[in-house]
Amino acid sequence: MENTQSYKIGIVGFGPKGFYAFERLIAYIKAYNLFEHIQVHIFNTTGFLASGDVYRQDQPEYLIMNYTNGNISGWALQEPFSVVPKTPDFVSWLANNNYGNTSASSYAPRALVGEYLSDCYHQVMEHLPDNVEVIDHIGLVTNVVKNNTEYQLHFKNDGLSQEYVVNCDKVLFTTGHNTFRSQRDRSVDNAKKINFIYPTNDTLKHLKKDSLVGIKGFGLTAIDAILALTEGREGTFVKNEKGVLKYEASCKEPFKIYPFSRTGLPMIPRNGSTESSIELHYFTKECMAHLMENKPVSFECTVLPLIKKEFYFAYYSVLFKNYGHQFYYDEDFTVLENQVQYFHEDYPESPVFNWDSIANPFNDEPILSTVLLQYYLEFLIQEAKKGEDESPFMAAVGAWRKISPLFNKLYSFGGLDAASHKLFDTYYFGLFNRLSYGPPVQNMQKMLALCKAGILDYTYIKASTCTENTVDDNYILQLNDAQATELNYIVNATISRANEGEFKNELYRNLIKNGLVRTFQNKLNTSYSPGCVDIDENGNAINAHGKVDSHITFYGTPTEGITCDNDTLSRSRNNFATIWAKQTCNTILKKARITENYGREENVL
Repeated sequence: MENTQSYKIGIVGFGPKGFYAFERLIAYIKAYNLFEHIQVHIFNTTGFLASGDVYRQDQPEYLIMNYTNGNISGWALQEPFSVVPKTPDFVSWLANNNYGNTSASSYAPRALVGEYLSDCYHQVMEHLPDNVEVIDHIGLVTNVVKNNTEYQLHFKNDGLSQEYVVNCDKVLFTTGHNTFRSQRDRSVDNAKKINFIYPTNDTLKHLKKDSLVGIKGFGLTAIDAILALTEGREGTFVKNEKGVLKYEASCKEPFKIYPFSRTGLPMIPRNGSTESSIELHYFTKECMAHLMENKPVSFECTVLPLIKKEFYFAYYSVLFKNYGHQFYYDEDFTVLENQVQYFHEDYPESPVFNWDSIANPFNDEPILSTVLLQYYLEFLIQEAKKGEDESPFMAAVGAWRKISPLFNKLYSFGGLDAASHKLFDTYYFGLFNRLSYGPPVQNMQKMLALCKAGILDYTYIKASTCTENTVDDNYILQLNDAQATELNYIVNATISRANEGEFKNELYRNLIKNGLVRTFQNKLNTSYSPGCVDIDENGNAINAHGKVDSHITFYGTPTEGITCDNDTLSRSRNNFATIWAKQTCNTILKKARITENYGREENVL
């Protein structure tokens, strides 16, 4: 039978999420037995397809994951199964390729994860159905215009010197960290201010040795920037006779590195060991189902008390065990509190659970000193080494990782009232991210070693401001009115998220301007706009007229604000990829009008 049908699909942004969607699309095309000619247009800012900026393969090995090997897989464990016959997870792939450390509890270099994801992509490409054509475009999509039933994607090539138009029937946006960032942020050259650090070997190479560098942020990206300016410049970390990590300078580093952030608090490190087996008792599926039936809910009045109870239960489960006792669950929380009271009477030296000390250990300190931060880092490293099975502190903060998937279902699509939604986005999201998704403990040991070596300075870590001195072409980092330092460079090591206000990204501004999408508004009780696009529960765009457009879909970071916690390699979290792939194949069947003619059925899976 002669093939007269053609369908064009665009995927804008092709990091891990773009690949996940692509893999599902090809699996469904084969499962639906489609024989129409299908073009898949892949748009990405670099040639690192499937890995994206964060996992690109040209990164140095000292930039490692905060996600253990055992949690990483590029394949969906669901029907229809992949067109690739063998789909090894990351640990199996490491073993198959004779990489040294294949432990599920280890943290691999991000470049190695990128190599794995790239290999997954090439495996799919080798098993493409004959009717599928893949065309990749390296550059930048700046605009989308609807023309009758097609969507014109305006695209600038890699050199940004030539613009052309690609017509697509259906478009998926998986734009990752670029969603909320201006393209100008990626321009570095010899800039005094660096707005995006990846790839670090390019963006930070012009920073001169013996300079004074300010690092905005104190999270994972900040650690990457600090390591790039030290270990990345031939500095080395060695263990002394007591097993303590020390830094040996190369004399190519900046003279001082000053991190500064809103809270001044570091992320809590992890050792990669298996998470505790403590089950949730209060923040349960049944409880969440009840709350969802009665949404919107107040976060601090209804949700936070349940979270605190789970932290409390996890903490005392491990503490009791360490003293040879068992902490017995009871639906009545006062029964738990009574157990704890009797326990502390018998063991007055045992540390008492305190939510405030976990959430904000230096709340009463308006300014944090380097000495105080060193003390706190030593405590965190000590607890992280013990792991969640031995440290009550680590067991408590680890509870959020179990809570998070359930909370996400409540958070998504307006489960919280508007005021709570804003409060979570602006405060609690950062808090729980700091508590539960920290770096490997070895990276925090490196931060401590750099501090003791005098290169990393925490003088300005909290309550400081940074202003540009246009006269002298530098920046002033100031701590209240008492102390100030002139910086040669400022590095923005924060990751852009959805914020109230306009999109900085040209593409998303144009999508809104053209009426193809609208911004999401939570109007429950009051009003709050997190600054993300509005979508339905399948990830499909809601346009300016309030109508769902199933031909435009968003997945991953673009949905942050209407869904939660998309910045992971998880294939199950907020999984619009599978829905999109199935919808796309159903659309192709409808467009071809061949269901009756050739006996193929819609919704076969």
